[in-house]
Amino acid sequence: MHAHYRQVIEKAQQSHQQNRNPSEITAQDTTLARLYSYGFRLHVIGTFHATRIALDECPTTCQLGQAHRQRSVETLEDLASQSMEPVPTDFQAVITSLHRYHRGVLRVLESLQAELTLAPSQTLRTIHDRFQQIIESISGECGIHLTQDTHAPEQAGFVVPGLGITIVPLVYGEHHSWNLAWLAGEERNVPTHRHEHGVEIHLGYEPTHGMTVLGNRRAKVDEGYAMPIPPQTDHGWVNTTDDIHHVPFIFGSLQHAGWGVFLDVEPSPQPVDSLQRVERDSAAFGQMVYLEREIARAAQLTSCWRKTLIPYTVTHRGGSGGLELSLTRANRNGFTYPAGGFRALSVSRGTAEIDIEGITRNATHHDHFGVPAGLRCTIRQVGAEPLVVLDALIRGHGTAAEGHR
Repeated sequence: MHAHYRQVIEKAQQSHQQNRNPSEITAQDTTLARLYSYGFRLHVIGTFHATRIALDECPTTCQLGQAHRQRSVETLEDLASQSMEPVPTDFQAVITSLHRYHRGVLRVLESLQAELTLAPSQTLRTIHDRFQQIIESISGECGIHLTQDTHAPEQAGFVVPGLGITIVPLVYGEHHSWNLAWLAGEERNVPTHRHEHGVEIHLGYEPTHGMTVLGNRRAKVDEGYAMPIPPQTDHGWVNTTDDIHHVPFIFGSLQHAGWGVFLDVEPSPQPVDSLQRVERDSAAFGQMVYLEREIARAAQLTSCWRKTLIPYTVTHRGGSGGLELSLTRANRNGFTYPAGGFRALSVSRGTAEIDIEGITRNATHHDHFGVPAGLRCTIRQVGAEPLVVLDALIRGHGTAAEGHR
């Protein structure tokens, strides 16, 4: 347990002992509680879901053990349900949000350990230990939780019904999320589908060789890209080589929450081969960005620089909101993001020192993290390699846009 985590949990316990008196809770306590809560929040389709599924497939051997098992499963369901709730921006983040997450994960661990004491099982021991490892990856760090798009951690993903692909959650805000479609299993493609109220941006990093689908068109893609997808628009990915290619993606909806990706999914029965094939630079894919060209161009700069790659208006329809993808080149002097809504970030090149309201941690290529709304975040280049970072917001009409810096 990191000293920061212990600090804020002790403040929560003291507050509850004093009839939930918040007078001793500081601004730093609130910031830490928000950061830790978002770390737990992403596990709505991570370990809170996957551990429950693993327990469903692990038989119990005694009646009292079944009671402990039921307690574990019900608590995991409660933790997942809590992840639907907004994280408070004041002292309530300490005494409600994080306090409940903490008590919930302890309850799961205690119940699993009690069952193991009654009926030892290697399968159950593995489930317990893996859950504990994932929880400690949050509570054992400073508050800035890092996730990677390089692998699918065991007992921490979600298989999408109707599509059969494994989703690895990376960052989860209230209304948008950054995820990885892990395509190393039986399914090597992203089957064509659509979202009724959700918007999306597919990201492709080299090497990439395949067909991307948007609407009733398909195009060959052999270079890094970012493809915006409005609601009610068919989209997918077909790998045309034997090499594994994973698809990071950003999902959002102001009518759902960040986890809506698996609630708002309608598979498309139309074969990809029946779609009209067009060029990558055709009008049908006119909003698609050459992502790695943009990253390479930014890396050549020496000063801080920022560019909006995909404006939110490209995907915004009705009340869905729109995803805005931006790129930042930060040098050793540092770049401070505007304190707006929840921001999901991905380090594309180099190593960054992250500073969120005085809480610091280094992150490198493939690392992802979130910055809660209203908090000040500065990134600085560490080492010789240029630092380039992507970030995503969700906006509705009337939301103030950022300027280029």
